[in-house]
Amino acid sequence: MNFFSILGLGSKTPLIETFGSLVGESTEIHGRMVLKESIRIDGKVFGNIEASNGLNVAVTVGPNGEVHGDISAYRIEIAGKVDGNVNATGTADLRATSEIIGDISYGFISVHPGANLKGIVIRKPNALSGDKKESSIVRIGIEKR
Repeated sequence: MNFFSILGLGSKTPLIETFGSLVGESTEIHGRMVLKESIRIDGKVFGNIEASNGLNVAVTVGPNGEVHGDISAYRIEIAGKVDGNVNATGTADLRATSEIIGDISYGFISVHPGANLKGIVIRKPNALSGDKKESSIVRIGIEKR
């Protein structure tokens, strides 16, 4: 019996991410990006990043990566900086080194200790799991004035 069987997930194997594109540390992109395959960002992107409709595309922002715009994709992993809204239709994974200023909506979420969030966190019903519950909203890092 493996770990996934114990959790009731069958015999699934761990996800190994492959990227069709890479934005290197010395690269800076200005403009909207529409993705058909997964991408890793270690440089800077100024503009929105979105997956083509219906594709299970992953966006990973590495520890040195920066995105100044909204991100919309199936799976989003953030270890760097994002100044914009994050919409993960599947999973949002916020690493300990992440800094996010903006709202986060997700189907499933993982927040590592040390992640820095300032915005509203919204849990959306996940169609894949059959979850029909209403959305949940949590405000994080909002200062009262």
